Amino acid sequence: MKICVFCASSESVDDVYFEAAADLGKEIVMQGWELLYGGTNCGLMREVSDAVKNSGGKVTGIIPQCIVDRGVSAEGISELIVTSDMKERKSMMREKADAFIALPGGWGTLEEITEVITLKQLGIHNKPVIFLNTNDFYEYFFLFISNIRKEGFVSEAYDGLYTVVNTVEEAVAYIKNYRAKDFSSKY
Repeated sequence: MKICVFCASSESVDDVYFEAAADLGKEIVMQGWELLYGGTNCGLMREVSDAVKNSGGKVTGIIPQCIVDRGVSAEGISELIVTSDMKERKSMMREKADAFIALPGGWGTLEEITEVITLKQLGIHNKPVIFLNTNDFYEYFFLFISNIRKEGFVSEAYDGLYTVVNTVEEAVAYIKNYRAKDFSSKY
């Protein structure tokens, strides 16, 4: 099983987030799974990748050429796939992944995980989508989601498009027990 992890490239975040990324990486290997991620050597991306690599697991990075050109692509991983642009990167990540986990991150992480949720809503995939809510990082985001639901922009029928967990163990349990549902009936 290939687990796609979306997460921060920032180096200037609290250690609690680095610890969660390392814990997730180690658990991916313990489960016999593989890591699929954004392919950089920065921030939480590097941390989760190093944890998998150092635990003897397989790491596939998918990175667009424009980021390779910045000199931050990962080295020493099992496979590094260079794409022409971000759109191709995200498409390839979605195609190859069996499940998606969002660790804390910034604009890129939010864009990636919300696109995966939207495509699940449209019936383009039916894979597990998980927010690992380390240190209550996503609480304000979910307050926003609650507000758009209250205002009628998002139906409660779509609450099952993703799950929110606080620990790596909960994420693993969700993936192992996942049962796909059909959410494509919006239209």
